[in-house]
Amino acid sequence: MDNVSRKLKQLVAATASRLRMVQADFADQGADVRREYLSEETERALAGVVPEERQPFLKALMEQFPSWDARVEVQLRKDESTDRSLTDVREIQDPNFLVARLIELAAGLGEGERKILVERLKEAGLASISHGAWPEDAETSLRQDLRLPPDSVLDARRVVEAVGMLADFALRLDQLVWGGWQQISRSATIRRDKALQQSVKAFLTGDQDVPRGQVANDLEKLRQLIASLVAAIGQSGRQFAARHLARFSPVEVEALASMEGGGFFVAKEVKCWRKYIELAEALNEAAIESEIMETIANYAENLMKGLRR
Repeated sequence: MDNVSRKLKQLVAATASRLRMVQADFADQGADVRREYLSEETERALAGVVPEERQPFLKALMEQFPSWDARVEVQLRKDESTDRSLTDVREIQDPNFLVARLIELAAGLGEGERKILVERLKEAGLASISHGAWPEDAETSLRQDLRLPPDSVLDARRVVEAVGMLADFALRLDQLVWGGWQQISRSATIRRDKALQQSVKAFLTGDQDVPRGQVANDLEKLRQLIASLVAAIGQSGRQFAARHLARFSPVEVEALASMEGGGFFVAKEVKCWRKYIELAEALNEAAIESEIMETIANYAENLMKGLRR
Protein backbone atom coordinates (compact mmCIF):
# COMPACT_ATOMS: atom_id res chain seq x y z
CA MET A 1 0.00 0.00 0.00
CA ASP A 2 3.02 2.27 -0.37
CA ASN A 3 1.64 4.03 -3.46
CA VAL A 4 -1.86 4.42 -2.06
CA SER A 5 -2.90 7.87 -0.85
CA ARG A 6 -3.65 8.51 2.80
CA LYS A 7 -7.34 9.05 2.08
CA LEU A 8 -7.54 5.83 0.10
CA LYS A 9 -5.79 3.93 2.91
CA GLN A 10 -8.43 5.14 5.32
CA LEU A 11 -11.18 4.01 2.96
CA VAL A 12 -9.52 0.61 2.53
CA ALA A 13 -9.26 0.14 6.29
CA ALA A 14 -12.86 1.20 6.85
CA THR A 15 -14.11 -1.05 4.05
CA ALA A 16 -12.15 -4.02 5.36
CA SER A 17 -13.66 -3.51 8.80
CA ARG A 18 -17.17 -3.38 7.36
CA LEU A 19 -16.53 -6.53 5.34
CA ARG A 20 -15.43 -8.35 8.48
CA MET A 21 -18.60 -7.21 10.24
CA VAL A 22 -20.73 -8.47 7.34
CA GLN A 23 -18.88 -11.77 7.39
CA ALA A 24 -19.44 -12.15 11.11
CA ASP A 25 -23.11 -11.10 11.00
CA PHE A 26 -23.92 -13.65 8.27
CA ALA A 27 -21.60 -16.41 9.41
CA ASP A 28 -24.57 -18.76 9.81
CA GLN A 29 -25.81 -18.10 6.26
CA GLY A 30 -24.84 -19.88 3.09
CA ALA A 31 -21.76 -18.93 1.07
CA ASP A 32 -23.89 -17.39 -1.70
CA VAL A 33 -25.68 -15.12 0.76
CA ARG A 34 -22.43 -13.98 2.36
CA ARG A 35 -20.88 -13.40 -1.06
CA GLU A 36 -23.81 -11.24 -2.12
CA TYR A 37 -23.61 -9.02 0.95
CA LEU A 38 -19.85 -8.75 0.69
CA SER A 39 -20.15 -7.76 -2.96
CA GLU A 40 -22.76 -5.10 -2.17
CA GLU A 41 -20.53 -3.62 0.54
CA THR A 42 -17.54 -3.55 -1.79
CA GLU A 43 -19.50 -1.95 -4.63
CA ARG A 44 -20.82 0.67 -2.23
CA ALA A 45 -17.25 1.56 -1.26
CA LEU A 46 -16.14 1.65 -4.91
CA ALA A 47 -18.87 4.15 -5.72
CA GLY A 48 -16.95 6.74 -3.72
CA VAL A 49 -13.63 6.08 -5.49
CA VAL A 50 -12.63 7.89 -8.66
CA PRO A 51 -12.11 5.52 -11.65
CA GLU A 52 -8.31 5.91 -11.79
CA GLU A 53 -7.98 4.88 -8.13
CA ARG A 54 -10.31 1.87 -8.18
CA GLN A 55 -7.62 -0.68 -9.12
CA PRO A 56 -5.21 0.54 -6.39
CA PHE A 57 -8.13 0.47 -3.98
CA LEU A 58 -9.06 -3.13 -4.85
CA LYS A 59 -5.43 -4.21 -4.73
CA ALA A 60 -4.93 -2.64 -1.30
CA LEU A 61 -8.18 -4.14 -0.05
CA MET A 62 -7.08 -7.56 -1.29
CA GLU A 63 -4.11 -7.40 1.09
CA GLN A 64 -6.44 -7.05 4.07
CA PHE A 65 -9.41 -9.11 2.90
CA PRO A 66 -10.43 -11.85 0.42
CA SER A 67 -10.16 -11.19 -3.33
CA TRP A 68 -12.87 -10.87 -5.99
CA ASP A 69 -13.35 -11.41 -9.75
CA ALA A 70 -13.84 -8.84 -12.52
CA ARG A 71 -17.47 -8.35 -11.51
CA VAL A 72 -16.33 -7.40 -7.97
CA GLU A 73 -17.92 -10.56 -6.62
CA VAL A 74 -16.13 -11.10 -3.32
CA GLN A 75 -15.06 -14.64 -2.42
CA LEU A 76 -13.15 -16.17 0.47
CA ARG A 77 -9.60 -17.28 -0.16
CA LYS A 78 -9.40 -21.06 -0.05
CA ASP A 79 -6.34 -21.17 2.13
CA GLU A 80 -8.03 -19.39 5.04
CA SER A 81 -11.77 -19.79 4.46
CA THR A 82 -12.62 -21.43 7.79
CA ASP A 83 -9.85 -20.26 10.12
CA ARG A 84 -10.05 -16.67 8.93
CA SER A 85 -13.84 -16.57 9.33
CA LEU A 86 -13.71 -17.87 12.89
CA THR A 87 -10.93 -15.43 13.76
CA ASP A 88 -12.88 -12.51 12.31
CA VAL A 89 -15.95 -13.48 14.32
CA ARG A 90 -13.95 -13.57 17.53
CA GLU A 91 -12.25 -10.26 16.78
CA ILE A 92 -15.40 -8.44 15.79
CA GLN A 93 -17.00 -9.46 19.09
CA ASP A 94 -14.01 -8.46 21.20
CA PRO A 95 -14.39 -4.84 22.49
CA ASN A 96 -10.69 -4.61 23.32
CA PHE A 97 -9.75 -5.58 19.77
CA LEU A 98 -12.18 -3.04 18.33
CA VAL A 99 -10.85 -0.26 20.56
CA ALA A 100 -7.26 -1.13 19.69
CA ARG A 101 -8.16 -1.13 15.99
CA LEU A 102 -9.92 2.23 16.32
CA ILE A 103 -6.86 3.73 18.02
CA GLU A 104 -4.72 2.35 15.23
CA LEU A 105 -6.89 3.91 12.55
CA ALA A 106 -7.29 7.19 14.40
CA ALA A 107 -3.67 8.10 13.74
CA GLY A 108 -4.44 8.47 10.05
CA LEU A 109 -7.76 10.31 10.37
CA GLY A 110 -8.30 13.98 9.63
CA GLU A 111 -9.68 16.45 12.16
CA GLY A 112 -13.18 16.32 10.68
CA GLU A 113 -13.27 12.52 10.74
CA ARG A 114 -12.04 12.51 14.35
CA LYS A 115 -14.85 14.86 15.40
CA ILE A 116 -17.46 12.65 13.74
CA LEU A 117 -16.12 9.58 15.55
CA VAL A 118 -16.07 11.38 18.89
CA GLU A 119 -19.67 12.56 18.42
CA ARG A 120 -20.81 9.02 17.62
CA LEU A 121 -19.03 7.69 20.70
CA LYS A 122 -20.72 10.37 22.79
CA GLU A 123 -24.12 9.38 21.41
CA ALA A 124 -23.41 5.81 22.48
CA GLY A 125 -22.38 6.99 25.94
CA LEU A 126 -18.79 5.78 25.43
CA ALA A 127 -17.11 9.19 25.57
CA SER A 128 -17.45 12.04 28.01
CA ILE A 129 -18.48 15.44 26.65
CA SER A 130 -16.25 17.09 29.22
CA HIS A 131 -12.78 18.28 28.19
CA GLY A 132 -11.34 17.37 31.58
CA ALA A 133 -12.11 16.44 35.14
CA TRP A 134 -14.53 18.55 37.15
CA PRO A 135 -12.74 21.45 38.88
CA GLU A 136 -12.93 20.53 42.54
CA ASP A 137 -13.92 23.99 43.80
CA ALA A 138 -16.63 24.41 41.16
CA GLU A 139 -18.07 20.97 41.86
CA THR A 140 -18.05 21.60 45.62
CA SER A 141 -19.90 24.90 45.13
CA LEU A 142 -22.47 23.24 42.88
CA ARG A 143 -23.06 20.41 45.35
CA GLN A 144 -23.58 22.90 48.17
CA ASP A 145 -26.03 25.00 46.15
CA LEU A 146 -28.08 21.95 45.13
CA ARG A 147 -27.73 20.14 48.47
CA LEU A 148 -26.30 17.08 46.70
CA PRO A 149 -25.21 14.06 48.80
CA PRO A 150 -21.42 13.61 48.92
CA ASP A 151 -21.61 10.17 47.30
CA SER A 152 -23.79 11.25 44.36
CA VAL A 153 -22.24 11.15 40.87
CA LEU A 154 -22.67 14.07 38.48
CA ASP A 155 -23.77 13.09 34.98
CA ALA A 156 -21.63 15.22 32.63
CA ARG A 157 -24.15 15.24 29.79
CA ARG A 158 -27.02 16.22 32.06
CA VAL A 159 -24.97 18.91 33.76
CA VAL A 160 -24.29 20.53 30.38
CA GLU A 161 -27.96 20.15 29.38
CA ALA A 162 -29.06 21.77 32.66
CA VAL A 163 -26.60 24.62 32.11
CA GLY A 164 -28.11 25.13 28.65
CA MET A 165 -31.65 25.26 30.02
CA LEU A 166 -30.69 27.66 32.82
CA ALA A 167 -28.74 29.85 30.41
CA ASP A 168 -31.71 30.02 28.04
CA PHE A 169 -33.98 30.99 30.94
CA ALA A 170 -31.60 33.66 32.27
CA LEU A 171 -30.85 35.18 28.86
CA ARG A 172 -34.53 35.41 27.92
CA LEU A 173 -35.34 36.92 31.30
CA ASP A 174 -32.49 39.41 30.94
CA GLN A 175 -33.82 40.61 27.60
CA LEU A 176 -37.43 40.76 28.80
CA VAL A 177 -36.81 42.56 32.10
CA TRP A 178 -34.38 45.18 30.81
CA GLY A 179 -36.58 45.79 27.76
CA GLY A 180 -39.58 46.33 30.04
CA TRP A 181 -37.52 48.62 32.28
CA GLN A 182 -36.72 50.88 29.32
CA GLN A 183 -40.44 51.20 28.57
CA ILE A 184 -41.38 51.90 32.18
CA SER A 185 -38.63 54.41 32.99
CA ARG A 186 -37.15 56.21 30.01
CA SER A 187 -35.32 58.74 32.20
CA ALA A 188 -33.98 56.32 34.83
CA THR A 189 -30.27 56.53 35.63
CA ILE A 190 -29.95 52.75 36.14
CA ARG A 191 -29.16 51.05 32.85
CA ARG A 192 -27.75 47.70 31.72
CA ASP A 193 -24.07 47.83 30.75
CA LYS A 194 -24.42 45.17 28.05
CA ALA A 195 -26.49 42.10 27.31
CA LEU A 196 -25.94 39.18 29.69
CA GLN A 197 -25.45 36.92 26.67
CA GLN A 198 -22.26 38.76 25.71
CA SER A 199 -20.59 38.45 29.10
CA VAL A 200 -21.65 34.81 29.57
CA LYS A 201 -20.45 33.83 26.09
CA ALA A 202 -17.10 35.56 26.59
CA PHE A 203 -16.67 33.96 30.02
CA LEU A 204 -17.45 30.44 28.80
CA THR A 205 -15.01 30.74 25.89
CA GLY A 206 -12.16 31.80 28.18
CA ASP A 207 -12.02 35.53 27.41
CA GLN A 208 -9.57 36.89 30.00
CA ASP A 209 -11.17 40.35 29.78
CA VAL A 210 -14.42 38.97 31.19
CA PRO A 211 -13.77 37.43 34.63
CA ARG A 212 -16.24 35.44 36.69
CA GLY A 213 -16.90 38.53 38.81
CA GLN A 214 -18.33 40.43 35.87
CA VAL A 215 -20.83 37.69 35.07
CA ALA A 216 -21.78 37.52 38.76
CA ASN A 217 -22.28 41.31 38.82
CA ASP A 218 -24.48 41.21 35.71
CA LEU A 219 -26.61 38.45 37.22
CA GLU A 220 -26.85 40.30 40.55
CA LYS A 221 -27.94 43.49 38.79
CA LEU A 222 -30.64 41.56 36.97
CA ARG A 223 -31.77 39.96 40.23
CA GLN A 224 -31.97 43.35 41.94
CA LEU A 225 -34.00 44.83 39.10
CA ILE A 226 -36.47 41.94 39.15
CA ALA A 227 -36.84 42.14 42.94
CA SER A 228 -37.26 45.93 42.81
CA LEU A 229 -39.91 45.75 40.08
CA VAL A 230 -41.87 43.08 41.93
CA ALA A 231 -41.78 45.19 45.12
CA ALA A 232 -42.66 48.35 43.17
CA ILE A 233 -45.71 46.75 41.58
CA GLY A 234 -47.00 45.87 45.03
CA GLN A 235 -46.51 49.44 46.24
CA SER A 236 -47.60 51.34 43.12
CA GLY A 237 -51.32 50.61 43.61
CA ARG A 238 -51.32 51.94 47.14
CA GLN A 239 -49.33 55.06 46.23
CA PHE A 240 -51.48 55.85 43.19
CA ALA A 241 -54.65 55.38 45.22
CA ALA A 242 -53.36 57.69 47.96
CA ARG A 243 -52.49 60.45 45.47
CA HIS A 244 -55.80 60.05 43.64
CA LEU A 245 -57.82 60.31 46.85
CA ALA A 246 -55.81 63.29 48.01
CA ARG A 247 -56.48 65.09 44.74
CA PHE A 248 -60.19 64.30 44.40
CA SER A 249 -61.28 64.06 48.02
CA PRO A 250 -64.20 66.41 48.98
CA VAL A 251 -61.99 68.26 51.43
CA GLU A 252 -59.30 68.92 48.83
CA VAL A 253 -61.78 69.96 46.13
CA GLU A 254 -63.55 72.32 48.54
CA ALA A 255 -60.28 73.88 49.64
CA LEU A 256 -59.20 74.50 46.06
CA ALA A 257 -62.59 75.93 45.11
CA SER A 258 -62.61 78.35 48.03
CA MET A 259 -59.14 79.62 47.13
CA GLU A 260 -60.25 80.63 43.64
CA GLY A 261 -63.31 82.67 44.67
CA GLY A 262 -65.92 82.67 41.89
CA GLY A 263 -68.44 85.25 42.99
CA PHE A 264 -70.45 85.96 46.14
CA PHE A 265 -73.70 84.75 44.64
CA VAL A 266 -72.32 81.38 43.42
CA ALA A 267 -73.16 78.54 45.79
CA LYS A 268 -70.30 76.59 47.37
CA GLU A 269 -71.59 73.34 45.90
CA VAL A 270 -71.47 74.83 42.40
CA LYS A 271 -67.92 76.07 42.93
CA CYS A 272 -66.84 72.61 44.15
CA TRP A 273 -68.49 70.84 41.23
CA ARG A 274 -66.84 73.18 38.73
CA LYS A 275 -63.46 72.52 40.36
CA TYR A 276 -64.01 68.77 40.31
CA ILE A 277 -64.84 68.91 36.59
CA GLU A 278 -61.70 70.93 35.97
CA LEU A 279 -59.55 68.39 37.78
CA ALA A 280 -61.29 65.44 36.11
CA GLU A 281 -60.65 66.80 32.62
CA ALA A 282 -56.94 66.18 33.11
CA LEU A 283 -57.66 62.58 34.15
CA ASN A 284 -57.51 60.26 31.08
CA GLU A 285 -56.14 56.82 30.20
CA ALA A 286 -52.75 58.10 29.07
CA ALA A 287 -52.32 60.27 32.14
CA ILE A 288 -53.25 57.43 34.51
CA GLU A 289 -50.87 54.99 32.74
CA SER A 290 -48.03 57.53 32.82
CA GLU A 291 -48.55 58.19 36.51
CA ILE A 292 -48.59 54.47 37.37
CA MET A 293 -45.42 53.83 35.33
CA GLU A 294 -43.71 56.78 36.98
CA THR A 295 -44.69 55.47 40.41
CA ILE A 296 -43.28 52.01 39.64
CA ALA A 297 -40.08 53.42 38.13
CA ASN A 298 -39.37 55.82 40.99
CA TYR A 299 -39.97 53.19 43.66
CA ALA A 300 -37.90 50.54 41.86
CA GLU A 301 -34.99 52.87 41.14
CA ASN A 302 -34.88 54.17 44.71
CA LEU A 303 -34.97 50.59 45.98
CA MET A 304 -32.15 49.50 43.67
CA LYS A 305 -30.00 52.44 44.72
CA GLY A 306 -30.60 51.45 48.33
CA LEU A 307 -29.65 47.82 47.61
CA ARG A 308 -26.32 48.93 46.10
CA ARG A 309 -25.18 50.91 49.11
